[in-house]
Amino acid sequence: MSCCGVIIMPYENPAPAAPRQPFQLTGGMVAAMLILFFGVIVSVNATILTMALRTMPGVETRSAYEASQRFNEEIARQHERDARGWSASTTLARQSEGATLTVTLADRSGGPLVGLAASARLRHPATSARDHDLALSESRPGRYEAGFKTIEAGSWILELQARRGEEVVFVSRSRVTLER
Repeated sequence: MSCCGVIIMPYENPAPAAPRQPFQLTGGMVAAMLILFFGVIVSVNATILTMALRTMPGVETRSAYEASQRFNEEIARQHERDARGWSASTTLARQSEGATLTVTLADRSGGPLVGLAASARLRHPATSARDHDLALSESRPGRYEAGFKTIEAGSWILELQARRGEEVVFVSRSRVTLER
């Protein structure tokens, strides 16, 4: 103790720290970094590819060859249909969770086309899993309707077909949008 009541403790000098060795990059470290880097790249690509194929497999037709054989016949039939001058106007309107599709078919002079068996297919642009096939019923002359219980909002491709007996007399393909 000192004269003023202060305790004096002995001071010991700590041992000097061992000198640090400089960082050395070894071949094993480089190999591990390359394996880790490319492992991450491959796993991310595999995940993205799997998700893409599950949502859109890319198959539009079962047999492209058979579809190509009917192509010229279909073009000739479409020219016959176009010569008739028939037209269609469509409305896709939201009703709670579902929607109603209304199609009005008219001849060249604007008169209603009656007595046809109309069907429609609403195709989702990204995946065929969300497609809807509908049989339209004639609610009044020239006006054909069908309802959906549930349908997602967004842009759809409407493929419309009208038959008289077994003959396809009208085909239309257009874009429709359903609001939320």
